[in-house]
Amino acid sequence: MNVSPIHDPRAVDLLSRVSEDISLLRQDVGHLITHTARHTLPTSAREIAASARSHLASGRLRTAEQLRSLRDHTSPQAAWIGGAVAVGLIAAGIYWFCKDGCPCRTSEEEEPLD
Repeated sequence: MNVSPIHDPRAVDLLSRVSEDISLLRQDVGHLITHTARHTLPTSAREIAASARSHLASGRLRTAEQLRSLRDHTSPQAAWIGGAVAVGLIAAGIYWFCKDGCPCRTSEEEEPLD
């Protein structure tokens, strides 16, 4: 026996409808979480993994094609130029790193001796 302390029939009716709506909402949220955990997330994870595999495969093919193209079209002159550029970049990097003083030197070593 559910006796309500409220004597207004309209308020009792609204309270009953709100209670029912909250109960249905709670059930729907539970169903949504269950469905998402069992179906939506695994499906999305599989789609993302498939997309990643596809992109990796296409990148691998593109890289292999470019390497074959370089191998077929490389002349000795281009190899010398490429090697000279690489040596120049390494030298520039070493100069840039050491121009302000080598980080391994202490301040005593940098001061000139009189």
